[in-house]
Amino acid sequence: MGELLLKIKYSMTLDEIGEGFSLFQKKYQFKRNIIYTVVYLIALVLGVDFVIRDNANFYGYLLIGIAAGMTFLTWYKPVMIKRKLLATLSSLSEETYISEIYSDRIVITTVIQQDESADSEEAGEDKSAVSEQAGNSEEKQSEPTEDVTELFFGSDYIDALENDKMFLLFVNRRLIYLYPKRCLTDEEQERIRGILTEKALL
Repeated sequence: MGELLLKIKYSMTLDEIGEGFSLFQKKYQFKRNIIYTVVYLIALVLGVDFVIRDNANFYGYLLIGIAAGMTFLTWYKPVMIKRKLLATLSSLSEETYISEIYSDRIVITTVIQQDESADSEEAGEDKSAVSEQAGNSEEKQSEPTEDVTELFFGSDYIDALENDKMFLLFVNRRLIYLYPKRCLTDEEQERIRGILTEKALL
């Protein structure tokens, strides 16, 4: 087991998650989208050329339609994915995070606060039962649940980015983890920056 270098506790807002996801898309999807768009535009030009040469050329119109549609989807799909992600996260319970950075790995614990009050109301309890539950809320409240993720330096593909608001970890080009600077002291920010630089991630 590696040496514990830093342990921090933090939370994330929807705006921070949205910004982090946008940076992830820009880093790993923007170049690919540019390449796809160039290919589709070439197909579009070929389709236009077919139509110019022969107004009745069905395949020319078909090529134009496909190329235009695929170009639109290439840039619209990432926007929709981001909107759906934020809509889903906005409906979930509040979460806090604990990140333990070791010399050989990062352990991220997600602490999910459970709220059973809404479930009780939906169950159709009468007013007296609801009042009784409110009087014993501390006893009825369920314990927070935890989800633990381990990221290993060397075996997992990890890349990092820093801006004025956060540190971001990109894992295997599919996942993002972020540390908002508003939750970190200046010393913690310097420590994270030093660790990520030492691991050649920044």
